[in-house]
Amino acid sequence: MKAFILKKIAKHISDKKFIKRALRVDDNVILLEIDKTKYFFDLTKGNSDIYIDIEYDISKKFNAPFDITLAKKFTKSKLLEVNAVERILTLKVETNLGFKKEINYIQFEFTGRYTNVIILDENFIIIEALHHINSNVTFREIQPGIKLLPLPKIEIKEKEFEVRDIVKYTQELFAKKYNQKLDNIKKTIINSVDKKIKKLKKILDSLPSEEELLRESEKYRLFADLAMINLYKISNKYDKFIEVENFEGKTIKLPIPKLRNINDIGNYYYNLAKKMKHKSQNIQIEKSNLKEKIEFLENYKKGIEKATTISELNIFKSPKKTKLKEDNIEQFFIDDFIVLVGKNEKGNIKLLKESKANDIWLHIKDKTGAHVIIKTNKKNVPQDVIYKAAKLALTFSNENEGIVDYTQRRNLYIKEKAFVNYVTYKSIKVRI
Repeated sequence: MKAFILKKIAKHISDKKFIKRALRVDDNVILLEIDKTKYFFDLTKGNSDIYIDIEYDISKKFNAPFDITLAKKFTKSKLLEVNAVERILTLKVETNLGFKKEINYIQFEFTGRYTNVIILDENFIIIEALHHINSNVTFREIQPGIKLLPLPKIEIKEKEFEVRDIVKYTQELFAKKYNQKLDNIKKTIINSVDKKIKKLKKILDSLPSEEELLRESEKYRLFADLAMINLYKISNKYDKFIEVENFEGKTIKLPIPKLRNINDIGNYYYNLAKKMKHKSQNIQIEKSNLKEKIEFLENYKKGIEKATTISELNIFKSPKKTKLKEDNIEQFFIDDFIVLVGKNEKGNIKLLKESKANDIWLHIKDKTGAHVIIKTNKKNVPQDVIYKAAKLALTFSNENEGIVDYTQRRNLYIKEKAFVNYVTYKSIKVRI
């Protein structure tokens, strides 16, 4: 945060009179709505700034002691004074608590390593702070009940430049930083997804064809037959192979496996032949499963690439609050609602069977695609959550735009497997 920019923002704030609301909207971002202007104070260490009247995704709710104090002391308070010194901005307010009026300060310190927000009473005793700091870390302890010591004065050395419109300047600065952050998060998630896709493709490419496995099966069956016919020729258990004639009169080398009892050589090769034949029958299923996983991950990657906000990206990198032990279903979190997506037909069938009557079901209209379930826990689902879940239904149906139908699970009639009929429903047009 540049000191001369801070002074310009302080001047902008000083024209205002009333703080309508005060709350934390992100880990290190504080929103003060003063008169009709929204000021976002970003106290991220090493990257702090203030932005005016921007669009900010408020996706978290905070209820720590700091947040309770912030709301109580500064929401609906009268702004008395604004002061900017070096890289510290201090607001003096008067709060009407009904039975009395109270003077408090909120101090935003854009001081590098110790960047912080501190709430103070009229005697500059600390009431709360965004970050508490112990005395063993620095001479200036930040703990409730302690008088706040002033910071040592420093000489500010920075190159100033002309800023004609401070609001526009902060908005452009935010857009630049936001897009950079968005790109960095995208790259991190995409890199992880690409590694998974590469690993699956490597496994897929390494799998033999059905024809190759059948040829292997026939080869082992021939070895078994020839071994049984020529068992008397195997006299030395250290022999690696013996030469025998096949049924066409050609001489071939018959490998001799290391067995406890050489008389088991026929069963050994018969079992290998049986194993190869069984594998040939299942290889297409294995390949199909791998292709389904790759397709799902490629759609997952597309959803990340198409995301235009960090809140959208957070859906794709949500922490596993509850582990889902199901290979055919993917779990997402949208504003604290669990959203489940079928990765394939098995996953879609399982979702239909295990979802509850009150859950919201979504599916792309009149096309083959992923089934999506919003777990409601009997709560009302906001339209924004339904819209974001509809985008998942579109993404994992390999479509870029379309109509998504949604209804309660109770309104579905399962015809066969994952094919359903429904009459009562709503539709939403979605584009990614």
